[in-house]
Amino acid sequence: LDLVASIDPNLWKFSGQYVVAATTFYYVKTKVRQWFEDRKWLEQDWRKIVSDVDFLAVETGTSGLSSDAVRARHWAMANEVISKFASCRLSAEFVTPSRGCFITFENVVGALCKGWLNDSPIDFCLEVIGSTAEKCHVLSSHTTSTGRPKTPKKLITDTKFIIQPVNLKRSHGGVVITTLHYLESADILRVHPYLYEPVIDEEYHEDMEEVWKGIKDQENKVVMEGLRGFVKRWCQASTPTTKLRIDPIQWVEVPQQPDYASCGVFVVAQAFSYVHGNLQWQHSNISKTDVQVMRLRMLWLILCKSRESPMARGKVERMKKIHDQLLKELK
Repeated sequence: LDLVASIDPNLWKFSGQYVVAATTFYYVKTKVRQWFEDRKWLEQDWRKIVSDVDFLAVETGTSGLSSDAVRARHWAMANEVISKFASCRLSAEFVTPSRGCFITFENVVGALCKGWLNDSPIDFCLEVIGSTAEKCHVLSSHTTSTGRPKTPKKLITDTKFIIQPVNLKRSHGGVVITTLHYLESADILRVHPYLYEPVIDEEYHEDMEEVWKGIKDQENKVVMEGLRGFVKRWCQASTPTTKLRIDPIQWVEVPQQPDYASCGVFVVAQAFSYVHGNLQWQHSNISKTDVQVMRLRMLWLILCKSRESPMARGKVERMKKIHDQLLKELK
């Protein structure tokens, strides 16, 4: 192994707290740099960016507008987001209207404007989409790593969609979109799984299929339940007499992401298209300009259509103490 650090043995008071402090300092420094880069991205003239995408159109107030009006709306949205950037602390928390998911501002900075999306903004946007759509149940991207999700109390026969984002290797993401159709006269629930990953690369098929099928060990014991197992468990708990008809996996191979960093955007957009019954975007040539607009709409949805949680009193007191100490040192 290469030596990456050494400690002077005479520095007998050295503490791990120094490492923590240094790590925190450089983390904040990186976030500040990303903050400036994001501000520059937001300050571009959105009135000159032409894009015709249906993604989050109703939610952002762009549905039914003329092309000029849409561009003006994007410019206004960008200014609203800039105001949030100017006033938010990194630890600020934003909560979905349904209160089912939250995200911190530090998970927004450096990701949504240009970079890779981590799990937090993907989960947040899907929670908003699922809570405003009809009969949609959304699972977290952490479901496969945190164990079996709780069995919902509502009837599975009243559900039309189950959405599960998937965190794949090498910072790549996918999504499993399960449609459910209940035939009441025959008491049959038909389940159809759609699997999508935006690179459209068979290398990811095995990992995606494991999320649907689950994993068993050599003794045929379940190691990871899988979404198919979740559906069976939910059906047994809510409507045990209902007969399940589970279709084979169907791979969705359009559209393909146009760059290296927009897989999270395409995951959210694909789920949005199924839930809202508009699959026209699958047959469109999604450009990098379209991706820019989609990122802006997601950013606005998170920061301007959610509720910012008030800061706890303890944090306020600590911040004031740190502020006073900084003023004292800078005098």
